[in-house]
Amino acid sequence: MAYTLNRRSFLASTAALPAVGLVPASAALAAAAPAGMASLIDGERSAIVSAMAGSRIGATAVCLVQDGTPQWVEGFGHTTDVDGQAVDARTLFSIQSTSKHFAAVAVLLAVQDGLLDLDAPITRYLPAFTVNSRFERAPQERITLRLLLANRAGFTHEAPVGNNYDAASPDFETHVRSIEKTWLRFPVGERYRYSNLGFDLAGHILERAVGMPYAQWLQTRLFAPLGMQDSTADAAVHQARANRARGLQEGHAEVPSVTPLLVSGGVWTSARDMATYLAFMLSGGRHAGRQLLAPASWKQMHGFGLGGDYGLGVMRTERRYGQSPVRLLHHRGGGFGFGCVFTYCVEAGVGFAAMFNRATSAGYRFGDAVIDQLLAARFGPRAPRLPASALATIHPTPARVRAFVGHWIGRNVRAQIRSDDEGRLHLHRTEGEPGVALGVMDVDAVFTVDAEGEVVNYRYHAATGDQPAHLECASGEESLDHNDGPDLPRGPDTPQWERWLGRYRIDQWGRSSMVVEVERRSGWLYLDGTRLVVETEPGLFFTSDGEAVDFRGPVATWRNLRLQRV
Repeated sequence: MAYTLNRRSFLASTAALPAVGLVPASAALAAAAPAGMASLIDGERSAIVSAMAGSRIGATAVCLVQDGTPQWVEGFGHTTDVDGQAVDARTLFSIQSTSKHFAAVAVLLAVQDGLLDLDAPITRYLPAFTVNSRFERAPQERITLRLLLANRAGFTHEAPVGNNYDAASPDFETHVRSIEKTWLRFPVGERYRYSNLGFDLAGHILERAVGMPYAQWLQTRLFAPLGMQDSTADAAVHQARANRARGLQEGHAEVPSVTPLLVSGGVWTSARDMATYLAFMLSGGRHAGRQLLAPASWKQMHGFGLGGDYGLGVMRTERRYGQSPVRLLHHRGGGFGFGCVFTYCVEAGVGFAAMFNRATSAGYRFGDAVIDQLLAARFGPRAPRLPASALATIHPTPARVRAFVGHWIGRNVRAQIRSDDEGRLHLHRTEGEPGVALGVMDVDAVFTVDAEGEVVNYRYHAATGDQPAHLECASGEESLDHNDGPDLPRGPDTPQWERWLGRYRIDQWGRSSMVVEVERRSGWLYLDGTRLVVETEPGLFFTSDGEAVDFRGPVATWRNLRLQRV
């Protein structure tokens, strides 16, 4: 949809609207919007309705904030498929991993109060805590809250007790205690890898430091001061709320409504409250004339001081509109039958959030067009920050080409890098689809160009010890670990491995979620196509992407998920 608005009109369009929290009805907010904004909202509303029907999303709630004022707060659909009430601005949704954004703020508030130190070893607060590592004897002595909140402590994603797959939901304390049984994927601080466990551990430390449950701290120090009356991380509160959406997931008649992942995924909130929280972030931590989150804390959270695109509970995407560099700050969430998008741009003073009760790709596109058009109206048309044509490439040697060629493992992806007859590299992230050219700028620097024409940079790190090579991407979620390639030597092919070969089932909430196979290839064990690169003791392996595979007990595990023989 075409939409143009000059800078003066864009700024003036919000001046006459009421402040956050003063207009509770979505219809009033939409009606108050000026003609240009109303047209933009109408277009997004139609897209949401169509996407919900096409993806079987039953309930959605959205909010759009500009310069501290809600331009649009609206609910769509019904809280349940059968006899549910209509979704409105106060309907509760689980926001899943977007809860990590709130967790970072919660910890920073305790840092402001002098109760926590971001850079102290976590053993200062949990002297008895330990975690397993094949890289060092006492990794917990080097783990800090900053590393936990930046997903750089080396933790895996799932806990042995209380995770995204268990049918039962243990108490938070039991869940956190089980983290001690996990194995770090990588050395502390070495690289970014997304993890629930770091945030849950940080929340547990927060509880100890402030002397109250995590949900109470959120309520006392964040939700109540902001007037977020619908928001909670207390399961007893959100489960008692009648105006609450129910999660939907394919293959499950019912999805658990309580997660043990209290800190990393436990917040429930409404579109009305999310509008307030967006305004709070856009104002740099101020609300109603008060500086609740200190400027220094806000900068710590959004400073990206450890590099990459993940700060403290928040991600960034860098764009260019007109001649202006623009940073989008965001955090998605998904799981337990829910999805959430949460995005804000400080330069433009604009933010958008959507919550929906089926985690589908269509839902994660909600708001993209609104944000894009508002930024284009403010700064000019979107253009690549750096055209690929401006980058000078080299012709790598055959040996360097072979170092890249092969299979790579990423988060929820198995990629392949191939070379053509001219020695040019191509990255294939989806089997059967054309790859994208992988430009080489230096022996350890490569790049691709995405669908929007943006250059995506990767840094090559050679194998060290029993850790395969890895490609660290400027977009952290796109990073890859080398699985195998043409120069992979034959593996040890130990006869004792025979007993572990075969097919295994992984259940989610009591039903089969996936079937994986343990097999031999060229003298190595593979699990679901991922190579087991090292056996540190009989029956304990680690994969090319650092995950533990443990055959030592009565039930085998992979990533702390139980493997049941088929």
